[in-house]
Amino acid sequence: MNRSLVLLLMLLVVLSPLPLGSNREWSWTLCALLAAGLTLLWALTRGWRGGEITRFVHPAISASFLIACGWVLVQASGWVPAGWKHPMWLETAGVLGESLPGLISLSAEDSYTALMRLLGYALVFFLAFQLALERSRARAMLGWLVMAGLAYGVFGLIVFWSDYSPDWLFRGKALLHDVRSTFVNRNHFATWQGLTLLSAVALFYLGMARTERRPYEMPTDRATSVENFILKAWQPLTTILLMATALVLTHSRGGFLATLAAVVVLLLLLDSHSVVKKASARVVVVSALAVCSLAFFMTSEVLLDRIDRTDITTEERVVVFENVRHGIAENPLLGFGYGTFADSFRLYDRIESPVHYDRAHNTWLENLFELGVPAAMALFFALGGLVLTCLKGVRRRERDWAYPALGVAASVLVGVHALLDFSLQIPAVAILYACIMGLSCAQSWSSRA
Repeated sequence: MNRSLVLLLMLLVVLSPLPLGSNREWSWTLCALLAAGLTLLWALTRGWRGGEITRFVHPAISASFLIACGWVLVQASGWVPAGWKHPMWLETAGVLGESLPGLISLSAEDSYTALMRLLGYALVFFLAFQLALERSRARAMLGWLVMAGLAYGVFGLIVFWSDYSPDWLFRGKALLHDVRSTFVNRNHFATWQGLTLLSAVALFYLGMARTERRPYEMPTDRATSVENFILKAWQPLTTILLMATALVLTHSRGGFLATLAAVVVLLLLLDSHSVVKKASARVVVVSALAVCSLAFFMTSEVLLDRIDRTDITTEERVVVFENVRHGIAENPLLGFGYGTFADSFRLYDRIESPVHYDRAHNTWLENLFELGVPAAMALFFALGGLVLTCLKGVRRRERDWAYPALGVAASVLVGVHALLDFSLQIPAVAILYACIMGLSCAQSWSSRA
């Protein structure tokens, strides 16, 4: 039964990017329902799986997350003190000439929808956490993520190099000439591809760094060792090369820089572990870094040009950030309602531009704006607790520390990119990140513990 659950969960994770990153109402609703259904199936069949390991994250992490979710319900509820209700409800009632209940949130429907999506991601994390407690299942799940990253990356490269426009996917929309695979926005695919690239590096390390020497095996010379390494490494290194190439050709400045920071963190964690200080592990780290560098130098002309022309003083996002901070300062405790930024930001949008910003392009600020500072900090605390769990796992584990190291690096990637964009608010990206964190946190403890 566990194998079936792993298969169903991984199908949800790897197929979620197919319908434009699941960034449509029908697709993100379907993803949330499937996550709920799989969790229910796991709970109902738990009694059939005798002797199965069960573990949960630290209670403080769960409590912080539930506090944030509970506050969203309060925001969307009319059962709050009159002083807490946003004054826009009173003004609207006066214009319409009818009585309105009044809420903290400017749109209860949007808040419930955003909460549904957040809970769906939490269920993906929970399932990945429970299913990846067993080592072999964790390895299989990581392999699924790498193969999905390769498939979507190769598809994006084929579309890019052939000038083929998949009308069945984008319905004839004119898009910039960048690798975006099945995503509309290149930045979102860059984050998603970056997460799978980190998974590929971790899987490569797991397969290569801990070589097992058989009893009575004759020592081999240097030439034979190099030949054996090449025979084992050419396939994963080719995978990393293709995925890194697809990432660079997205021409996403934020996605590239965030992935670069995450790759550096991952390689440092893999190399700094006290258990392994041998040449084979260093070769794995250097090989992965060399392949990523090769992909960058072959395909980075347009990306480097975009980075070179970047002038932070001319970016409208800077003005958006200032306006969002102004809104936070005016309502720091209650927020404007989770998931309501597109409507509530109109109260503070002072940018003289025909473009309306329905996203803050900074997920951290947007959460503070929508949830209010206390509830947003509770949500951030829960995420930080998961990262801390993975950091402890890197130090705790005597083998397979690549899994928790992957969780730390993935958090660096999405955290850095969330400073400049909203990729983590795309369902396919959030689902992948939740799966990686569940997998990484589960393997932060030994299965023998």
